[in-house]
Amino acid sequence: MPEFRPGVELSRLFYREAVRPLLGDRPHLAARIGPGSDVLGFDTPRSTDHDWGPRVDLFLEDPGDLAEELRHTLPKRFRGWSTHFAPPGARVRSMADTDGPVDHYVAVTGLSAWLRSRIGAGEDWLALPWQRLAEITGGAVFHDPDGELAAIRKRLSWYPDEVWRYVLGCQWARIGQEEAFVGRTAELGDDLGSRMVTARLARNLTRLLLLQQRRWPPYQKWLSAAISGDPAAAHLAEALSTGDSERRQAALCTVYEEAARRQNALGLCPPLDAVRRPYFDRGYPVIGADRFAAALLDGRTAIGTIDQHCDSNDVLDNPEICAAVSRSAHSPRP
Repeated sequence: MPEFRPGVELSRLFYREAVRPLLGDRPHLAARIGPGSDVLGFDTPRSTDHDWGPRVDLFLEDPGDLAEELRHTLPKRFRGWSTHFAPPGARVRSMADTDGPVDHYVAVTGLSAWLRSRIGAGEDWLALPWQRLAEITGGAVFHDPDGELAAIRKRLSWYPDEVWRYVLGCQWARIGQEEAFVGRTAELGDDLGSRMVTARLARNLTRLLLLQQRRWPPYQKWLSAAISGDPAAAHLAEALSTGDSERRQAALCTVYEEAARRQNALGLCPPLDAVRRPYFDRGYPVIGADRFAAALLDGRTAIGTIDQHCDSNDVLDNPEICAAVSRSAHSPRP
């Protein structure tokens, strides 16, 4: 196997040295964006077993027969990696040897059509999955002479402030709905239940920390990796690993307090006390996440984005269904 290098770096070289010379004077945009661990910067040598390799996304309004032309003109290998992916046309493909034309991974499409396939025809912020937004704004752009792709990526790089406030409020609300359950389940002697609630809270806290940093939370496989460098991650690991329920609650509270301090620093709502407190007369330590939710939501119902009220991959992978579910969730009730 050739020496591993990050996929986006390999794609940049592949475009410059192998693909660009074959395009002539065709107007085009080139990038490596969309699905893939390499786009998010999480690829490793394990990633090379499928959908990884010399890849480029080419955007042309009139591609003609370019994809077929490249089958016959691209080199069969680039920097030691095969440019042929098998089986042809499959949902998942891997690099393979070939004696004939290459079934390459140079995606050739119109930019508008590609964008519709990723997020649909509209740009309703609440219907756009975080993973899709991360895929569009991640990776790298290799050729964009008029800045068209850069403008789209900038527009989708983060929420308008009012939407951001609402989404943060909804995330705090999710935490507030369950933060006392860690202690309550432990009190019942239900250690497994306490751990399960902790896992849900850890997921919601991780998403909150990323949202506070203006970063799109990736889907579950990469969620922990996305905050691996955050000091709060060690406390989440402690909460998930300890067998002592008091240490579990204390570790979570340390993350609650850090998230609360960061929330105050953002200035999106009046500052609130960022210190743990007992849950009414039951005494379980919590942050009182509902306080932050109320301050950010201004009386709005905490329904949130498609990621905050839907957990189905089959929904999140379909822009039309996302839009329909979001419209229904936010429609006024009689």
